[in-house]
Amino acid sequence: MRPKTHRRNARARQRHAGRAFEPSQAPTVQHLQELLQAAAPELGRWLALGLALLSVAMLQLWRGARSGNGWLTLAAISRCLPLDENEKARSKRLYRLLRNSSLDGTQMTPLLVRLALGPRPKGFIPIVVDQTDIRGTPVITAGVRVARRVIPVAFVSYEYVKIRKSQNIIENSLLQLIASCLPPGCKPVFVLDRGYARASLIRQLNALRIPFVLRGRSNTMVRIGRRRLFLGRVPHRLGRASRHLRVSYQDTAQEPVDLVIFHDPGFKEPWFLLVPPDSEQLLPTSEVVALYRDRMQVELTFRDWKTHLGIRGLRLEIDVAPRLGRLLLALSVAYILVVLLGSGEIAPRVREHTEVLRPTPRHGTRRRLSALSIGILALSLERFATAVSQALHRLLAALLRGVPATELST
Repeated sequence: MRPKTHRRNARARQRHAGRAFEPSQAPTVQHLQELLQAAAPELGRWLALGLALLSVAMLQLWRGARSGNGWLTLAAISRCLPLDENEKARSKRLYRLLRNSSLDGTQMTPLLVRLALGPRPKGFIPIVVDQTDIRGTPVITAGVRVARRVIPVAFVSYEYVKIRKSQNIIENSLLQLIASCLPPGCKPVFVLDRGYARASLIRQLNALRIPFVLRGRSNTMVRIGRRRLFLGRVPHRLGRASRHLRVSYQDTAQEPVDLVIFHDPGFKEPWFLLVPPDSEQLLPTSEVVALYRDRMQVELTFRDWKTHLGIRGLRLEIDVAPRLGRLLLALSVAYILVVLLGSGEIAPRVREHTEVLRPTPRHGTRRRLSALSIGILALSLERFATAVSQALHRLLAALLRGVPATELST
């Protein structure tokens, strides 16, 4: 058999097996597939391959190949799938992945927890929980702080019209899922906004002995000793945190909590922060304020997803919530890689080449570009192509060894 014919037949067999990768992207796809299979053995070989292909396609898009005025589209994703196939074959591959019920974003929580925290995290892990809306589809996201961003460890997308009982059940179930995915040596500390300030959730977290920092609503009735008053009427001093022990939250439920009040001079309203009762040793007052201050960075992550990465333009016609969850799973894996790339060893070189520092600090830094922006610039600029490829493979190797993402950021 002639060598040319042999190569053509070998390529045909690879296409038939679904492994005809683009030569330049083949090492990244293979290394990422190995990482996904090691982090989530239950994912299986073919689902791991599909998720790796979707994640690498996201990385390709962020190099500047997006269409639709920066909005993310399914056509753009299929064009960037790293397969040595024509567009019709890539589109079919993407369609099969999006309708595969075995690839569920919420069920992949152990995978994201493993990537973010490693196989053996210890101690208390602050986990920020918040909700956003993507073209009418609500998404609850939980994540850990890395490089001034919140990288996802769990999320759930759903449609209001298809909720059978209550959104509260979805929220409670997600928090219990995250807690169950952590090994016995550690425990989450959930940091939540006012949208979760209900007595039933506080009762559940207290019963499970899961620490939390939850911002209360100012119009909620509380009891402090013999005093009964609205939360917004509790006395406090500007710029100084105060703590009230054993406060009864809500007039009817009277759930016991400790109350930390802090009014930053730069903010219009004070923070009424609820924590477990008698938890001053576990959650000192200063740490409670710091944890909630870090919660604000989840809003930067949502802005990254919607504006910089184009999720706000994504149009899905059928099975919107599950298909959005599968795409967000691939986006989350790629997002973790890019944020780590933009805050790792190559970041100073890219910043020196691309960034003009502010003349005066803002929010404690003179930097203008986020870790995500630096990661995307590193991927986009030809002068860093070789260094980025090597850094990306070292990053995947470190994650495969079990180094958590929280320790790979400088």
